[in-house]
Amino acid sequence: MRCAGFVVALSLAFSAHGATLRQGTLAFVAYVADNWELFAIDAGDAAPRRLTHTPVDERAPAISPDGHRIAYATSDGALWIIDSSGGEPSPLELPKGIYGFPAWLPDGSGIVYTSYEYHPPQEDADLYLYRFATHHSELLVLQTGPQDYAAVSPNGDRIAYISSVATTLPGFGSTITQQLWTASLRTGAPALLIGDARVTAPAWSRDGHAIAFSSDRGGTTEIWILRDGAAAPEQITSGPGGKFSPSWSPDGRELVYVSGAALEIINVRTKSVRRLPLFGSGAIEIRDVDWR
Repeated sequence: MRCAGFVVALSLAFSAHGATLRQGTLAFVAYVADNWELFAIDAGDAAPRRLTHTPVDERAPAISPDGHRIAYATSDGALWIIDSSGGEPSPLELPKGIYGFPAWLPDGSGIVYTSYEYHPPQEDADLYLYRFATHHSELLVLQTGPQDYAAVSPNGDRIAYISSVATTLPGFGSTITQQLWTASLRTGAPALLIGDARVTAPAWSRDGHAIAFSSDRGGTTEIWILRDGAAAPEQITSGPGGKFSPSWSPDGRELVYVSGAALEIINVRTKSVRRLPLFGSGAIEIRDVDWR
């Protein structure tokens, strides 16, 4: 049985700034019992609920637009969908392969995902779209080098993704640049937005006019926002430790991200931050958060 679907009796610690989730649902993975497992917590709840109990690692959860389902990947290369309240997960009907980073279409009719191909020492990855109505996939983005971390804009007309480029100089080793791209799903026109730093996990704002992402372009890994028409991105977070996996709040005013063994939420306008140490004082590692 792949899912226990029960509530974990873990207390939620409160900080001086208040640690409750005030709106929507968070999905994330946490390292418990020697495994990465899928959890979710709703606004007002005192503790996260554990959604999976498996021998493989869960990764990259994505909550459906209606909030009722969560798509996620597992370390054996499969993609799954589970009810956000728990239950038995269902696999996406895909050919045998290695897949990751699911992202929902805005109307919930399909999922964009990464398909990986390994031909040592080379690796390639492209973006595909799975449609529930037909149970078939179609190629969405084919580009030189691996593509992943797909995110579809709220109106469905653009896709943001990361393209990895390896540069090798004999005697100096290789350098990986993870570039931020978008592509129009109406015209097919691609656009390079960030090409001079490592970028991961793009996330569209609720109005579709900005993209948040994690990057080391300032020296340490922080959360940045690139707004439509802006000449350069704005650094949103600062301080010790890396910040990863940003996701916008349902009202579009805040961002959640992973920081150490906790989640932090920042108000985009005021830059005030509050922590969500979901597992009390225990140092349980968390990653791959989504907010809906």
